[in-house]
Amino acid sequence: MWNKMVVILLAACLSCIYPSKADAKEPLTYFPIVKKGEVLEWDEVNKLLPKGATFKVVDLETGFYFQVQRRAGNKHADVQPLTRDDTAVLKHLYNGKWSWNRRAILIPVKGKMIAGSMHGMPHGAGALENGFPGHFCIHFLGSSTHRSRNIDPSHQFMILKAGGQLAKYASGASAKQAVSMFLVGMKQQDIQIAKPILTPALLKDTKITSLFKGITSMQYEIKPQSSRYPPIVRTQIQARIKKYDESGLQSDLYTFLLERKSMTDGWKIIKIRL
Repeated sequence: MWNKMVVILLAACLSCIYPSKADAKEPLTYFPIVKKGEVLEWDEVNKLLPKGATFKVVDLETGFYFQVQRRAGNKHADVQPLTRDDTAVLKHLYNGKWSWNRRAILIPVKGKMIAGSMHGMPHGAGALENGFPGHFCIHFLGSSTHRSRNIDPSHQFMILKAGGQLAKYASGASAKQAVSMFLVGMKQQDIQIAKPILTPALLKDTKITSLFKGITSMQYEIKPQSSRYPPIVRTQIQARIKKYDESGLQSDLYTFLLERKSMTDGWKIIKIRL
């Protein structure tokens, strides 16, 4: 009798530690299958996610997701978290502080997993009882801002990241576009964006990798290429940078030396003078 009771108690304990598949449930905020997204043009996404549509937004880095409703937007999607719980997840992704920083996201809809980019700053009007003071923006390939009608480079590189296409883009990028990848990576504090155009030596250089930490905001202007080197295999590009970090505002001139082995190879940044 005693042995039988021990067996029953042991079985009960094991069932608590290892629940059956029938009892196991998907966590509230975690998407179980995180994969690279499909990079679709804004015109196509605009039809897949019409105004009024409700859908999940999956953060590429963490797998956490929340639900939103598209409320407006013609050049990109203006969305709002659906509930206060969804707002809490979004704020958690930005370490408890609203931010303009871009994040690579995935959106599952109609059998597709769409690559996108979002920021985390409430602005403008909001209409849902969700604790979110306004709306935020989601961009897709080729979408632009509403006022300037310009395509935002930071959003576009995050879209490529969500679609696993950064290396492909870098392989065909011009020298100026390669420098832009580096600067956007700095601005977004995401070295993964710059990784395809950096040499292994620079990726190990702590002076360079530290540039992707601690910046709160940044602006940059890329200057025309230098004719000092044969432009086919080597070139030099300068960029004027204004950034805020823990030391306050800093203005710097960065000089990038880029090289490629042949006209069919991608450009690599081989040296940066800060």
